[in-house]
Amino acid sequence: MNFRNNDNSLLCFFGHHKCGTQWIQGILQQLCRELNLKYNFAYDSRMFDHDLKSFIEKEKTDFFSYTNANHEDVKDLNNFKGFHVIRDPRDIVVSGYFSHLYSHPTDKSSRIREEREKLQKISKNEGLLLEMEFNNNVFQAMYEWNYALDNVMEIKMEDLTSNSYRTFVEIFRFLGLVSKSRPTFKERWSHLLAMSALRTQELIIKEPILYLPLTTVPYERILGIIYENDFKKKTGGRKPGEENVQSHYRKGVSGDWKNHFNEKHIDVFKQKYNEVLIKLGYEKDDNW
Repeated sequence: MNFRNNDNSLLCFFGHHKCGTQWIQGILQQLCRELNLKYNFAYDSRMFDHDLKSFIEKEKTDFFSYTNANHEDVKDLNNFKGFHVIRDPRDIVVSGYFSHLYSHPTDKSSRIREEREKLQKISKNEGLLLEMEFNNNVFQAMYEWNYALDNVMEIKMEDLTSNSYRTFVEIFRFLGLVSKSRPTFKERWSHLLAMSALRTQELIIKEPILYLPLTTVPYERILGIIYENDFKKKTGGRKPGEENVQSHYRKGVSGDWKNHFNEKHIDVFKQKYNEVLIKLGYEKDDNW
């Protein structure tokens, strides 16, 4: 088993479809490389044979990402600390529509491949209604999640996109992975040596010549990792709000559903999922 955080607990990220999981995973994977943590992920319970606890033990996992999280799969885990990201379900519908129509890979999912074929034959207005049905299991999983876990930090994607530096630092502090104070010269030097050894390991040999295990990453390095994975970097220069419908990083803003939902979409969504919006804190009642 590689290094874990100070209390030796498993670290986890729990997400949902169209809730920034690729972006978040990019940051987590880079962080785990620097801390020499064994990283694994799953987007379907079949990937761990419906037994998450056994899978994590077998794979000697330090940090696990479950990007279509279901509380039934997680409830039997013990000794873990993690964070859980949700998103306004209405934005999931809009994001899913453009992603499933243009950019989402279809080679590993016959369901998404079939969805794309359907979307290509109908109008956007009809497609948004179809996406409401397609994402029913996503909304159900978010609704049924246990939001009272002391060992899981609850995060809204809207906070991640509006202030990613502060929110990610808060997440990594909660997980015990970021220095709580400005790094000392010794910590900086240890981090530099460890990273140099890790790069040598990756490029030249199987075993590092020198490895100084890190328990935390300096605060400033965390900011660097977040910067290296921000929207502008991922999109080749586009700013949040500048749309490319064929990009998996399409627009990068919250509340975009208001630009696409018409009265029928609103009525249908209220009828089907208003309780989800209220429980998740995106609406107080049906007067939206």
